[in-house]
Amino acid sequence: MTAGARTPEELDELLEDACVLRDAAALGALFGDGAVMVASGGGAAGRALASLWAGGHTYVAHPPRVLRAGDVALVLGAAGLHVLRRGTDGTWRAAISLLDLEPTGQESPMSQDTQSLEPVATPAGAGEARWWLGALAEIKITAAQTGGLLSVLEITEAPNENAPLHVHHREDEAFWILEGDATFEVGDATIEAHAGDFVFGPRGIPHRYSTGPAGCRMLFVMTPGGFEELVRGMSVPAAARTLPPPPEEEPDWDHVAAVAEANGCELLA
Repeated sequence: MTAGARTPEELDELLEDACVLRDAAALGALFGDGAVMVASGGGAAGRALASLWAGGHTYVAHPPRVLRAGDVALVLGAAGLHVLRRGTDGTWRAAISLLDLEPTGQESPMSQDTQSLEPVATPAGAGEARWWLGALAEIKITAAQTGGLLSVLEITEAPNENAPLHVHHREDEAFWILEGDATFEVGDATIEAHAGDFVFGPRGIPHRYSTGPAGCRMLFVMTPGGFEELVRGMSVPAAARTLPPPPEEEPDWDHVAAVAEANGCELLA
């Protein structure tokens, strides 16, 4: 088994082989420096990761769905979601892997059968557009379209905006910076992120971000899916695919907090 792959699809197959063959060394070689693997379902992440080997769980990749932009790709497999990056040597390696390890017999959004799903393509400039608390939110793919596996939203923020401190109790969240810059606070960590960078915020850890002087355009990748319902509940349909006009008054924070709570999220400040 090689340490890398020439395409995202090939890396997806190598990840599957390493798990099925129970080859921990080969699996580790497929991850880039500083990569993150998170397992959800069946207890704390550490215990779940250990059970990947001790409990006989395997990752089944087929059929993959690949969204690629330059040297970065998202791969959605039947048992997890991967963020992949191509290195200077031309090989692809995993940067973030979100694996579901829900115990056998328990059904969750991350363990639904994806065989019955239809392919989905959302072109650039398409997807439901909402004006959301000063940002433009474009819903690229929903829980309904992925069997509950994930939701992806493209978020455009104005310069020098500040998201409130909050925590997700239901989903993990990854941020893919497409343009501009943002500073993230995730727990005790402060992360300066620029175009092409990823930030991962596990559920249960408070986080927030502030945008740079040029603003920021990024993808929110949420697993499992459903975050679009929170956005819809806090927003209005966008009159254009631009940032909304400056608000004339403060948001109704009581309403925002109530919508957040109804969707497994909690405002902390």
